[in-house]
Amino acid sequence: MILKTIKFIIFLFLSNSFGQNAELFDQGNKFYNEGKYFDAIEKYNVILKNGSHSEQLYYNLGNSYYKLNDIANSIYYFEKALVLSPGNEKVLNNLTFANNMLIDKIDSLPKNQVSLFINTILNLFSYTTWQYIFLLFEYLAAIFLVLYFISKRPKNKKKYFISALTFSLFFLLFLVAANITKSNYQNYNPAIIFDKQVDLRAEPNLRSDEISKLHEGTKLNIIESVNDWSLIELKNGNKGWLTTSSFRTIK
Repeated sequence: MILKTIKFIIFLFLSNSFGQNAELFDQGNKFYNEGKYFDAIEKYNVILKNGSHSEQLYYNLGNSYYKLNDIANSIYYFEKALVLSPGNEKVLNNLTFANNMLIDKIDSLPKNQVSLFINTILNLFSYTTWQYIFLLFEYLAAIFLVLYFISKRPKNKKKYFISALTFSLFFLLFLVAANITKSNYQNYNPAIIFDKQVDLRAEPNLRSDEISKLHEGTKLNIIESVNDWSLIELKNGNKGWLTTSSFRTIK
């Protein structure tokens, strides 16, 4: 009886929380459609403070900041949306518009066609989704393998064996995809610069040589951090040290 009561209370709490966030989201969308972008952002941020997030919420925040010409925040939230939904075309499209507004024009290192194709496939889903897919095929392979052993008819045994083998191959393929995606996610720590201008330096101190100047909205990857400095890498492969306070991590 006590356990049922606790479950019911949790259910009510989650239901109320979901209902409140849905109402806030609708209010934010209404403000956005009316051109009241600051008010829309305020509503969306309340949802984030409530502990909820989604690619659509980040996407709407990115659009709202873009309308206000706040490119750093716009790119930041578009990138956060892509973490949850890799390959999302509408997010990528709007991110392209935002990136065109940047002062720093940094080209990515060239990749061969095979690498581009593999990355395109891997970016279709997040690691979690790849994990669900390979688990599905693992269960299917196990089911047909059991059917193979318990079946008495040779014709059916052949079908079950071929099915089990096929699903096993798909399981291995998606397992590799999940592991690569997980590794890429763990080794990739992207961030967006929020300072108007910051110096990229050769060493983690203000006395070291200046490599270049970077501006707000520029995306980077954090390699390591030492005290108040971080070693970062840009899309073109250039590396250097930035003050950690000058950027915000995406993940």
